[in-house]
Amino acid sequence: MTLTAVLTRPGSAVQPLRDALTQRGVDSIVQPLVDITAIPVEDRELVTLHPGDICIFISANAVDQGLANLAPQLKALGCAILAVGNATARAVSAAGFDVSVPSRADSEGLLALDALHDVDGKQVVIVKGEGGRGLLAEALKERGALVVSYVCYRREPCEVDAGQFCWQLCERDNLVFQASSGELLEQLTQLLGRGGQPNLLDCPVVVPSERVAEIAEGLGWTEVKTASGAGDEAFLAVVDGLLPVANSPEPDVLEEEDMTAESAEVIAGASGSPTMEAAPVLMAPVPAKTSPSQAPDRLARLLLVLFLLAVGSGAYLGWWYGWPRYQGAVSQLAALEQRLETLEEAPNVLQAEMAGSIDVQMAAAEARAEAALRAAAGRQTQLLAEQELATRALEDRVERLDIRLARLTATDRRAWLANEAAFLVRLSAQRLLTSRDMAAAEALLRNADALLREVNDPRFDTARRTMASDLAALAAAPRVDTVGLYARFAALIDQSARLQVAARRPETAVVESDDNFLARAGAGWRAALAKLSSYLVVHSRSDDMAGLLTPDWENLVRQNIRMSLEQAQIAGLSGNQTLFTHAVQRAESSVALYGANDPDRVAAMLAELAELAELDVAPEVPDLLASRAALADAIRAIDGDSAASDTADPSVVD
Repeated sequence: MTLTAVLTRPGSAVQPLRDALTQRGVDSIVQPLVDITAIPVEDRELVTLHPGDICIFISANAVDQGLANLAPQLKALGCAILAVGNATARAVSAAGFDVSVPSRADSEGLLALDALHDVDGKQVVIVKGEGGRGLLAEALKERGALVVSYVCYRREPCEVDAGQFCWQLCERDNLVFQASSGELLEQLTQLLGRGGQPNLLDCPVVVPSERVAEIAEGLGWTEVKTASGAGDEAFLAVVDGLLPVANSPEPDVLEEEDMTAESAEVIAGASGSPTMEAAPVLMAPVPAKTSPSQAPDRLARLLLVLFLLAVGSGAYLGWWYGWPRYQGAVSQLAALEQRLETLEEAPNVLQAEMAGSIDVQMAAAEARAEAALRAAAGRQTQLLAEQELATRALEDRVERLDIRLARLTATDRRAWLANEAAFLVRLSAQRLLTSRDMAAAEALLRNADALLREVNDPRFDTARRTMASDLAALAAAPRVDTVGLYARFAALIDQSARLQVAARRPETAVVESDDNFLARAGAGWRAALAKLSSYLVVHSRSDDMAGLLTPDWENLVRQNIRMSLEQAQIAGLSGNQTLFTHAVQRAESSVALYGANDPDRVAAMLAELAELAELDVAPEVPDLLASRAALADAIRAIDGDSAASDTADPSVVD
């Protein structure tokens, strides 16, 4: 009879196992109970590896889904890599990494490796799917490791038609189930129950470890085969052990032979059944001599004997084959009743065991969590203390550097402010000297006084008193209306351009034509005289205009007057009283020469120039020398303190 293996592992890697089973003459039914779904990379927890870290891959699916994201860090840092079994190790090796694998393919086998013995303070990254036992992580935390779970996939139950699946199984006679984890075993058991075939729990089931075997026995499986691991080789080794039993000939199949009366007698003599003991009684001795009338009677007897032999043989064969089957059916029924009772009691027992186990695990978890919190609090306290010490050291160093910087630059903030105030005082003196801008000079002095007030040093009190005296002198000094002065001279310059400097010429009479000869001759004489007068001009000479004049004398005169007015304007704006007075007088003399030609304009201009000549364009202003000297003395005092600090002991400063 052919053995049929029911494969329940997820993924497409089941095909090599099917090929190996086919080579052994074993049929296979593939029914995955869970699907492997990758978790998006953006939804995974970010893992940062460090030199000396350890990376553990729980399954081949973990390698497929998580190795690609961790490969750059693993290659760069050379972290140790562990795999739970040979299949997982082959997947890691195929990616070009060295991997260690335990002899026992489970969490206990991993914990027995030397690489996981001394992990105190190390980071251990477990690449896995959602859920799982958690034994490995808890044991590593107890050993002092910092455990990080890199969850890269999840297992989702498949939608399986339980009735169709169980009907497919009932068509096979000799079944063996594969359950590579406790989760798959529980789903398989529930699936058989929903399909109405709990009797299939009597079939062999292959599990990867003793832990899963205990789960199988608790679920009601009667023939649990524990393999050396969850890999294909371990499963095939168990199947090889089942093959001789599965391929033995069926004991119920016998060859049918023709049975004669003689063979029936031999069988009857060999057997001790009551049915076969009645045959000799029916077969009485036949007389040696018989009459012809007894032949039909003998034939009837012979037929009766043969009939009795056939009936006896049928009864014997029915007893031989039917009785064991009946006893087997009765035994199977009793076993099913006992199994039913066990299954009915299993939930209560399992619930009690699970409750006790959960209480123990919760207590242990609380104790571990409390210990971890205390350890974390201790580490945080230590880190805070170290950070506080580092902060104090940094503050001391910054303070020493500030002192050293002040010593090296031989100055401080007071000196900077004092030098800035001195610069403002010098700038104020320059404004008074060049442009006599007393408003700007006063504003600069006030800013310098504000800087000295911010310095707040008694050594600057004398300088501030001197600056206050200069400010009072500036406030009392008369102001020159420079804008008005400029505007008045600009108006005079405009009037000089319109001044009539030449005498007005008489208009030439227009001679009307006449037929009289004398009239025409007189008109021609007058026209010639007018023409000649345009070429020859006679001026009256005086002592003030003794020089010869060129034909462009009008423009020259106007330019001379304009230059005198502009010179007076510039002298007034710059505060040059002497030059201002001379320029105004010269302008008055130049304008007065042409009073006969343009009397009204000349009179107005002379009156304006007379008023301007009375102005004081250079009033006395303070020179600010006292303020500059007092401020310089205070700055030298500060510089002396800086020089004294520069000679301090470097060891004290540093």
